[in-house]
Amino acid sequence: MIIKGTAFAASALALMLANGCNAAPVDAAKEAAAVRATEVQWNVDTAARDPAKFASHYDADAVDIAPGSDPMHGPAAIQAGMAEAFKDPNFSLTFSADKVEIAADGDMAYSQGHFTETETSPAAQAKLVQSGSYVTVYKRQVDGSWKAVADIASNGPPSGAPKAAN
Repeated sequence: MIIKGTAFAASALALMLANGCNAAPVDAAKEAAAVRATEVQWNVDTAARDPAKFASHYDADAVDIAPGSDPMHGPAAIQAGMAEAFKDPNFSLTFSADKVEIAADGDMAYSQGHFTETETSPAAQAKLVQSGSYVTVYKRQVDGSWKAVADIASNGPPSGAPKAAN
């Protein structure tokens, strides 16, 4: 009887583990919409010129790599960097995802898109408008929200420069 009971218990445990590994399917469209909504709010927070709100979109272990700047690690460094950027009266930043992908398990995502940044050129002391591309990797938080863990941007070619062939 012990052998049968042990076999039954082992079979039941294997069945529970197998069912536990089959988490509910991820609604990729819903999660992509949530990432896009996060980016819309991030743009609103950027326009408000509030460095704390801007930095709140980053995970505790995040890195932000912006063109012409050293990488900023963690929300505190990102907040300090944005506080400096917001001192420039010409500073503005807008971005929009062209693509959002959700990992099969629903815990990670990335967005790829384009941005426009305006600032005062240190050399010319004139308004400078730059545009380019970005990739942001997101991690789902315990509360279900999405926060950036890696954010990298690349300036596009200067105005009037020929575009590379694809």
